[in-house]
Amino acid sequence: MSKAPINKAPINKAPINKASTNESPISEASSNSSHGLSNKQVQQVLLTLLLGGTVVSFSNSALNPAIPVFMSVFDVDIVMGGWVLNAYVLAMSVGLMLSGYLNKKFPFKHVYLAAIFGFMLGSAIGMLASSMSLVIIARAIQGLSGGLIIPLSIGMLYQIYPQQQHGRVMALWGIVIMMSLAFGPLVGAYLVEQFAWWTLFAITLPLSAAVMAMVWWLIPDMRSHDEKSPFDTIGFVSLLIWLLAMMVWLSTLKIDFTGGLFSSDGLLKIATLGLLSVGFLLSAMVWWAYERRQRHPLLNVRLFRNKTYLHSNIISISQTVGLMLCLLLLPVLIQDVMGESALWTGVVLMVATLVASITTHYAGKMVDKQGARGIGIVGIAISALSTLMLAWCLYQPTLWLLMLIMSMRGIGVGLAYLPTTTVGFSSLPKDSVTEGAALNNISRRIISTIFITLSTLYIGSRSAQLLVAGSSDGMASAIQEILVVIAVILLFTIPSACKLPRSP
Repeated sequence: MSKAPINKAPINKAPINKASTNESPISEASSNSSHGLSNKQVQQVLLTLLLGGTVVSFSNSALNPAIPVFMSVFDVDIVMGGWVLNAYVLAMSVGLMLSGYLNKKFPFKHVYLAAIFGFMLGSAIGMLASSMSLVIIARAIQGLSGGLIIPLSIGMLYQIYPQQQHGRVMALWGIVIMMSLAFGPLVGAYLVEQFAWWTLFAITLPLSAAVMAMVWWLIPDMRSHDEKSPFDTIGFVSLLIWLLAMMVWLSTLKIDFTGGLFSSDGLLKIATLGLLSVGFLLSAMVWWAYERRQRHPLLNVRLFRNKTYLHSNIISISQTVGLMLCLLLLPVLIQDVMGESALWTGVVLMVATLVASITTHYAGKMVDKQGARGIGIVGIAISALSTLMLAWCLYQPTLWLLMLIMSMRGIGVGLAYLPTTTVGFSSLPKDSVTEGAALNNISRRIISTIFITLSTLYIGSRSAQLLVAGSSDGMASAIQEILVVIAVILLFTIPSACKLPRSP
């Protein structure tokens, strides 16, 4: 196979393409890209990365309607069922930790191929799983691979396109990813109802094989500007131990509302919980201080000194927490509380994500011209309001009302998430975007995992308490309370949107 000649010039010295921004990002590739790629090569890289991101996103969303199915087939509760999502997110965090170093140490093509192969391995294990533990292991392997694929893809897109096209390119990325997220639940629900749960893993195998072939044949060997960066072993091992210890603690944590929180036993449990929480927080601060002093850190936390990047991360974290909880709770609500089929879960999620995809398309164009401040404020307000409406509609839930409110929430996410994240990445030097994407993703994954775990614990214990008290809709009431908390968190991020630049 012939290989295109590669320009070894440092990426931060690449000339900027001044071509008109009225053409699409696919048709107008930067012929002066930092790697010296031709227009055709840039298009090939873009299409390959889009398909790779589609496989990861589709697999993730397709399994969401099946969480109640896993709970039923393997006879586990909502806490264990939540680990189908948590294992993926936690393992993805590990992949994100490694992505920055691997991107500098090895050629992009080699790392990407290894990540896709790992994703295929996870799919094969999941397809053959005979227990809930093996399903969780399969999701963890897929999450580790996905944690490499996403930041590598975003970093490469920011390098091969000039800054004035970042908004439109990321809008295209967001649309493709959201379309896969949109159709994933519907396809997943259909496969579960018509065939079996293991087909959710099997369907990704041919798609992953196609991505591997495209990477092998279409992407040239592109090496990073820095191949001598040492690996931060201490930072990696300490953060991994911290994550594992925290998740083991959270998975064994029990919240008992029926025993009385203000009894002597209840107060002792609260004190223990508080001390352990403070311990985890202090240890995280020690790790953060260590990383700030490293010349080659595992995660470049110094990027948070950039205020635009910092505030865009605050918004994206809160939006991710709300999105992940809705992805977990909506199938439980529709299938367990309302008694509807998994197909209806897929339909509601598909409509909502399609609306978010269309909104993202227009928001990506707007952010290149108007900046992200106004768009972000409006998006956050709509997200918070629609979340409150979702909590309100649970008094008498109907499918059409859920679909309407989730569509409204899709508009909010489309306005608030991608534009603010794009501006945050664009504020970084090009050679730091992969690190910035990894830091953004791991922050969102860790915090959302903690929040999901605590929320499932709360819902399980709270619904049990309401059931003992004679309530027939304890699960719905507990979900309502969590949704109100999410809405409040979203509202608190409006000041961060006010800190974003008015114009690009």
